Amino acid sequence: MATVNQVFESAPMGRRVIAPVVFTAVVLLGAVVFNALVVARQMPAATPVVARAAASLAPLVVFPIVYAVFLFERSRTAQIRIEENCLVLGRKRFPLTGLVDASRDPSIMRWAVKRFGNGGLGSIRGRFWSRRVGSFYAFLTGTENAVVLRWPDKVVAVSPADPEFFIYSARSAAGLK
Repeated sequence: MATVNQVFESAPMGRRVIAPVVFTAVVLLGAVVFNALVVARQMPAATPVVARAAASLAPLVVFPIVYAVFLFERSRTAQIRIEENCLVLGRKRFPLTGLVDASRDPSIMRWAVKRFGNGGLGSIRGRFWSRRVGSFYAFLTGTENAVVLRWPDKVVAVSPADPEFFIYSARSAAGLK
């Protein structure tokens, strides 16, 4: 078993992450348009233009919060590291000793139910459950490059930019062939 210390970039955002971002942007834009229509109908004509504009654009106050959540979630999954034969994902550490299998599985999130975490704004991160896999941790930026690591007692899904090299490195760190 070789000692592995390697940093892996995560995969680009996939459809499962881009869709919530687009949905959030459309909802926010819809709220601004709806609010502008309400302001145009309900505010007296004598109201100053600045007050009307401020009232119309009030839903945009949410934008910095959504953007901050997006950046935070994306930063938590931006890199995958193996340090001293231990998989490091943010603050979580998963020793690779005892690893049973490391393989690609782009359908890992199919019919998965979120137990705790983020389901797609910036990344897919947290605890999930599916009938096929059972309970698992996900640290994904997209499911297209998903790699599933299996231990006897847990399952972790990650999405490195180069899945084949990541699988090779994880297997080497765990002593698998």
